[in-house]
Amino acid sequence: MSDFPGHDSEPIARIVALVRQTQLPSPTLTPAEALLALDPNDVEYVLHARFAADADREVIAVGLPASPGAASGVLVLSADDAIVAAAAGQSVILVRRETTPDDVVGMQCANGIVTARGGMASHAALVARGWGIPAVVGAADVEVLDRAIRVGARTIPAGSWLSIDGGTGTVFVGAADVANHEPPAELHALLGWADELARHCVVVRASADTAADASYARSVGAQGIGLCRTEHMFLHTERLALLRRFILADDRAEEDAALAGLEDAQRNDFEAIFAAMDGLPVTVRLLDAPLHEFLPTPDALLTAEVRGELDDAGRRVLAAVRRLHEVNPMIGTRGIRLGVLRPALYPMQVRAICRAAAARITQGGSPRVDILIPMVMDPTEMVIARSWVADAMAATATAVALGDVVRVGAMIETPRAALLAADIAAVADFISFGTNDLTQLAFGLSRDDAEAQMLPQYLAHRLLSANPFVTLDERGVGRLVAMACDAARSARSNLAIGVCGEHAGDPASISFLVACGVDSVSCSPSRVMIARLAVAQALLRNVGTSTAAPIAISLETNNNYSHESATAQLDGAAQRVLVLHALRIKGFSPLEGIAELVGLDHDVTARQLDTLLDEGLARFVPARSLWQLTPIGRDHHRNLLPGLDGDALTKLRSPYREFLHLNARFKQLCTEWQMRDEAPNDHLDADYDADCLRRLAALHEDARPIVDAFAAAVARLGLYAQRLSLACERAVAGEVKLFTGVMCGSYHDVWMELHEDLILLLGIDRSQEESF
Repeated sequence: MSDFPGHDSEPIARIVALVRQTQLPSPTLTPAEALLALDPNDVEYVLHARFAADADREVIAVGLPASPGAASGVLVLSADDAIVAAAAGQSVILVRRETTPDDVVGMQCANGIVTARGGMASHAALVARGWGIPAVVGAADVEVLDRAIRVGARTIPAGSWLSIDGGTGTVFVGAADVANHEPPAELHALLGWADELARHCVVVRASADTAADASYARSVGAQGIGLCRTEHMFLHTERLALLRRFILADDRAEEDAALAGLEDAQRNDFEAIFAAMDGLPVTVRLLDAPLHEFLPTPDALLTAEVRGELDDAGRRVLAAVRRLHEVNPMIGTRGIRLGVLRPALYPMQVRAICRAAAARITQGGSPRVDILIPMVMDPTEMVIARSWVADAMAATATAVALGDVVRVGAMIETPRAALLAADIAAVADFISFGTNDLTQLAFGLSRDDAEAQMLPQYLAHRLLSANPFVTLDERGVGRLVAMACDAARSARSNLAIGVCGEHAGDPASISFLVACGVDSVSCSPSRVMIARLAVAQALLRNVGTSTAAPIAISLETNNNYSHESATAQLDGAAQRVLVLHALRIKGFSPLEGIAELVGLDHDVTARQLDTLLDEGLARFVPARSLWQLTPIGRDHHRNLLPGLDGDALTKLRSPYREFLHLNARFKQLCTEWQMRDEAPNDHLDADYDADCLRRLAALHEDARPIVDAFAAAVARLGLYAQRLSLACERAVAGEVKLFTGVMCGSYHDVWMELHEDLILLLGIDRSQEESF
């Protein structure tokens, strides 16, 4: 049981405890430290339904964990049966060999979904994750019959109870009690801090295809839509019929009639989505899926043909299926290639987008629209796609101008596109990585087939450390992403770069992507809260918060340490050590921040950074104009010097004990500035804020002699006194972000850097000290 009333689960209790530790009279954690201590698995726990602890469950099959959460319901084997059972008030588990667009309405009615075939990128997996429905796919032991399923020698008839755990990929026979957890208020407080930290750095968006999905995504903190997959808009019965009419059209008139109906339908969809996301960006990806996905499966048609049951319409559909057949359709006629071969399709979608945006503006809305061209492999494709967009916009009669509302970008999904990122960036307003397809093509794997057969064995034999479709492969695919980011920003320094797909909701992948310099990540709505946390944790870790081993940087003893004395007195080797040490303290930093920290001229600092770059000890991230140590650089720093001499250690240790007492007081003051009455401070009470600033000034006066004592032991630490004084003066004068702001030279930033520097010098294990 939890120590906190009303919070019985351990993950919820841990979340509550983290926030309460920031609210104690003498806080034991700052908000930043609480964020770093929060386990993303605990967040996932509270967001999804779970089986009750005492639920009795018999496992009958195991597949892939396509969409997390627990569900229990009666077994149905068709979309129609799911609709009927749900309408009668029953909980439903829909089991199919694999799902198709014809199943979508039934899937929406289901409490859980199971397929015998497919992988994590299958139709069933994508739709289930988008709607937050628990799902297990690729359960190969399940044989789907007409009115039952068979697992081994056991037959389970329709109407029997099944239960599934979409987080583990497990299917159970029988009913089970399901428990839902309401996220505690403390989680929202933590994520509010995360958003504040990530503001203006990296935003979290959602992959959403309907107004309902968009509204839900916004309610859980998404800052826009990073991927609206227009093919999913065609999955409902009326839209599917129109699209099939377009596919089967024999002449231009019939094609135009089908497109006119689709344009009106899409315009209504887009208008509703733009309304749900008013004021926030919506990235609309033009049709990506190959056309055969919108037709019946060939197996059913061929069976009907053999039985003599096909009418003229059925034979027409079968002829189209045969015509559109490709050996490997996922690298065939899809995306921009489809737009080239069916040139009326993309202009129809652009007209629908423009009409919807214009309607929203007329209604007083503020739509922000990004049109994404999928499967680009060459900049010439973007040139022709932009001409289609421009022509369609010009041909769309609207009462308002849309030039500043609509942007056109390229989706980087092929290795060739990643290698040509600079050329593509020159003709795109933004780029967005589709890491699911990029992983497939970089590895040369079919995801659905690999996840069902090969990958489990590769993981078991440790040929791969992780499923590359779940956690981004940093050594291969990640290198393509990093190279493409750097190349694209070299062509256009202000280019917006996003990532969409499952990796954008995986904390480990997000950490790497943030380091690459992306501006946004877009994941399923059900993972938005996890992504918000992961982005903040990545930024905090990049600032540098790990424990450290001893290092000696006592380069001289003159207390009058300045830029001039530093450049005049230190040789190149000493300057290199200082710059290396500054990077270790700051984690991520622009050149100016490093120079300020160590008191070196910008030119000197730049030369030393270039030296570290050449040695493989540092890397430069053009996307943010930031420097950081490489893993080799961190190891080099750790082993650089054995430690301070005994006299310097003695001189540091005594004032350091005083500093720790003052540190506790400073942490409490920061918390009171950020929080008030157990809620975020809205800074509307001028008297309250003024009192906090007065106390900051008083604390700074108390800190002066302590920092001076540090400088007496290691003279370069005197620079912290100058920086703390400047930050305090500016904060008290009205630049309040310089109180607790992150990565902006705030008093909190400088204080944390000083503390980190002291820990490094003294060889203290921060986790044992518990002072952060």
